[in-house]
Amino acid sequence: MKITAIICEYNPMTNGHVKHIESARAGTGCDTVLCVMSGSFVQRGDAAVADKYVRASAAIPQGADIVVELPTIYAISPADNFAYGAIKTISAFPNVEYISFGSECGDIELLSKIAYLLENEPPEFKALIQQNLKEGHCFPKARALSAEKYAETNPDYADIKSVLDEPNNVLGIAYISASMRAGLDIKFHTIKRIGNGYNDNGTDNELLSSTAIRTAVRRGEIEKIKHKVPKSVYAYLLQMNKSDTSLSDMTLFKLKTMSGYDLENYYDVTGGIHNRLILSARDATTIEGLLENAKTKNYTMARLKRICLYALFDITKEMYQKAVDSPPYVQILALNSKRKDILSALSETCKNVLTRFSDVNRVDKSLRFMIKLDFTAQGTLDIINRTNYYIKKMLLIDRD
Repeated sequence: MKITAIICEYNPMTNGHVKHIESARAGTGCDTVLCVMSGSFVQRGDAAVADKYVRASAAIPQGADIVVELPTIYAISPADNFAYGAIKTISAFPNVEYISFGSECGDIELLSKIAYLLENEPPEFKALIQQNLKEGHCFPKARALSAEKYAETNPDYADIKSVLDEPNNVLGIAYISASMRAGLDIKFHTIKRIGNGYNDNGTDNELLSSTAIRTAVRRGEIEKIKHKVPKSVYAYLLQMNKSDTSLSDMTLFKLKTMSGYDLENYYDVTGGIHNRLILSARDATTIEGLLENAKTKNYTMARLKRICLYALFDITKEMYQKAVDSPPYVQILALNSKRKDILSALSETCKNVLTRFSDVNRVDKSLRFMIKLDFTAQGTLDIINRTNYYIKKMLLIDRD
């Protein structure tokens, strides 16, 4: 068995994602495609458009052999920690030879070179980062500014700023860096993304981004994207809740009942942003208004939305560190019914595998707080979408 892993959100799955699976299989010569997918909430701090089991099941007919969940605590983390969690999950599987991902530059050698630089910071580069941090920049911004300055005297890195300005390049570099830190013996494969995957909201392109598809659905223009997504995806998008405010209401209520001292203890809260968020919450009537008022040049909207989720789910700094110290686990969302050999191979390398709800009683007890968070997130998404996909006793495989 030769496995190629893809780290994904499929929020929702697009024809571009299908092409990626096809390219990964052909380009790496693998016989098995493993997808590590965000579950109920995604990295930009938003709720997923649909239930994780539905999204995972839709990937099986499109070429995925197995889809497992990226634990929630990592799925809603900044890029480096998102990548760490994905690599940790992948490491539980035997025979993973490649990780395949999309990138704006499409150049795996360049991405690997930059990853090596960031993992082995030369003194000059490290000093630049420290200086930019002292000037008040958040770490990603400080690193990007330092890279631009470093390139002025190191022409081998002339393209580094343009590479670090693109979100999928940054994620790809994070995957390579996390693999280095984990000592994972693995190769990398990338395909060049077409268009701006985050901000392209048009519907005329042949391959639409997930952002464009979500935007079209919310605008009531779902017919325009009918042939831009797999049929199974279009079917569940027809049921997508377009305007529910449940998540916003829950989050705003939670922040209004908290103090700055309480919020300060949550994951990824630094630099006084806790007081700014609490002050903004006092007079806010919508979460959108709160976020706009709290936003600063060093806190992106995505980071603020993630912090709101940490507050909603009580994800503290201590809880995240506990997750880092815990062993990997694998929660299976969907499996090609003809590929149960994958489970047999997985059972030899990982004892913490969940295929049904009752498996919670058999995994390492240190993991239960993370698994509880996964199910809490799923229950929250059920409230948002007003659906009944919260599966407790049903077998979670044979979903092609």
